[in-house]
Amino acid sequence: MLGKTLVTITLLAFSSAALAQQQQCQLECTRVTQNGETKVTRSCHALDAEQCALVAKADTGGQQTCRGYLTTNCVNDR
Repeated sequence: MLGKTLVTITLLAFSSAALAQQQQCQLECTRVTQNGETKVTRSCHALDAEQCALVAKADTGGQQTCRGYLTTNCVNDR
């Protein structure tokens, strides 16, 4: 019984770790160019939710507004 419990706990720990590793910080920044065009840039970062929000806040300013959120489907601009 103890062996089955340890196996179950180990599997749960690995599953949780795998899920956490799959989520990335998606940073999306929108800026208005001198021509009045709106440009959106996207980048992925290995950050937790708190750090993701802090980076978005730090990158916001002037003509640029950024937001950061965790996602399992992160997209980088090419």
